[in-house]
Amino acid sequence: MTALLIVELIIIVALIIHRRKTEESKPQEEPISNSLPVKGAYQKRWLLTYNEKDAYKALKAICDENKLHLMTKVRLLDLVEPVKGNPKYRSYFYKIQAKHIDFVICDEKLVARCVIELDDNSHNQPDRAERDQFVNEVLESVGYKVLHIKAVTEETKSAILAAIPQK
Repeated sequence: MTALLIVELIIIVALIIHRRKTEESKPQEEPISNSLPVKGAYQKRWLLTYNEKDAYKALKAICDENKLHLMTKVRLLDLVEPVKGNPKYRSYFYKIQAKHIDFVICDEKLVARCVIELDDNSHNQPDRAERDQFVNEVLESVGYKVLHIKAVTEETKSAILAAIPQK
C-alpha cells in the first residue's frame, strides 16, 4: 500500500515538473500594458475615401430632400445584437463587433430604414464577398433592406427611396 502511494506521488511530481517545463518553453505573449507611450504610436486617418465622400454628398442631398437623416460608418453592432440568453451569445457578438456599414438612412425619428454598402473593386475579392454575404444575412434576418451600389445615380436614388418603408 505504501509503495503504491509512493509511486502515485512520484507520478504526480513528474507531471507537475513536465507541465512547468512545457509552459516555460512556450513563447510568452507580450502582455497588454496600460503604460505604453501613446505619443508617436498613432497617426490620423481619413474618415471617408474620395468615393465615399462623393456618395455621402449625393446621399445627403437625397436625404435632405426627403426629410431623412444620413449616418456613415455605423457599427453593425449598433444595428443588430445577438439574442440575449443565447448560449453562443459571445460567438455571435464577436462575429459582428468590429464590422461597419458604409451608410444608414434613418427616418425623422432616427430609426434606421435602409442600409447602403458602397461597393468598390475590393468587394470583388473572395474574402470581402464572403464578408458582404454574412453582413447581408445578419441585417436581412432582422428586417433591414440592404442595398449595394457602386455610385449614387438616378437609378440608385429610385432604389434607395423605394427601399425605405413608407409610413
